Amino acid sequence: MPIDLRRDDLDLLRAAAARLRREGGVPLVFGGLRDDSGVPVTLTLGEVTHDLASITIKPSRGLGGRTWISRRPAFVRDYGTSEDITHEYDRQILGERVTFLAVVPLVVRDEVRGLLYAGTRGAEQLSEAALEGLVVESRKVSDEMAIRDEVDRRVRLEQSVAAAGAETAELQRLRDAFAQMRVIARETHDPSTRERLDALLSGPSPSGVTLTARQLDVVSLVAAGCRNSEIADRLGLGPETVKSYLRSAMTRLGARSRHEAVTAARRHGLLP
Repeated sequence: MPIDLRRDDLDLLRAAAARLRREGGVPLVFGGLRDDSGVPVTLTLGEVTHDLASITIKPSRGLGGRTWISRRPAFVRDYGTSEDITHEYDRQILGERVTFLAVVPLVVRDEVRGLLYAGTRGAEQLSEAALEGLVVESRKVSDEMAIRDEVDRRVRLEQSVAAAGAETAELQRLRDAFAQMRVIARETHDPSTRERLDALLSGPSPSGVTLTARQLDVVSLVAAGCRNSEIADRLGLGPETVKSYLRSAMTRLGARSRHEAVTAARRHGLLP
């Protein structure tokens, strides 16, 4: 029976917010993690009302929504009069008497997974040190979430391998090693090593169906259980580029889904 050992990612956000309050002296810290509805504010420290918890940030809406789209930190010195943002959340934000407001997106493999805000009241402004602290803490959260994602992927793979039996388990390990070796072939700076790996991993297809090296890189990582964002990270590509390679591979293989592409590639002798 699969066991979910992953701790609540919101705990990472809570710890980051607590450090910003304790070490950075930030008067107000709030934020949340993305779900199907947007980014609901589920964490608040230093609040004077309970209204912030009623906010769910949407893309392009408010300061956080602008940051969601740009994937870059941003701030306004006077929230109430700023003409650079939309003001859907004024009731809650101004209800806290916020003036200076900064926000950093939590980005994992080019995907926004949450937002972390820091604000002040009255004439007080956040110092450069506090702003830098906000960026650093947000990156810590993003990096830890990326690590947890990779652990989850490996646990899922091991659980599926264990459930499949010894012979299938050995085959799955071979397939995972094949995918990893293709990644190494792209990462190495030694032309001789790359040439030897390409020769080892790119044998001719008995059926005559072929994939380009990049298409095969992508399909082999799909076979190893990776999502598009993980594939992009491993191969140093953009998510849309990964999708393009996968679509092209599916067309060559006559497949209508990721699963069918992997099955067809194995049938044609392109994957173990």
